[in-house]
Amino acid sequence: MAQTIELQSIEFITTPEGKTKSVVLSLADWQKINETLHIMSNRELFQSIRRAQKQLKKGTKMLTFEEVFENL
Repeated sequence: MAQTIELQSIEFITTPEGKTKSVVLSLADWQKINETLHIMSNRELFQSIRRAQKQLKKGTKMLTFEEVFENL
């Protein structure tokens, strides 16, 4: 699943030769990246999301929150 994460701002710290040495980004941006990595590294969660995306593309009727939890 290709995904683009929109980040507010990123700054690159370079060496005097112009090579990137470090990256500085906001805490909010880091949290977005970290959450994406967590999801993508969890095989079951990632597969579940892929199945849901396929169902949405097919037009499968989705259950509401209430429908899911009414019989628990």
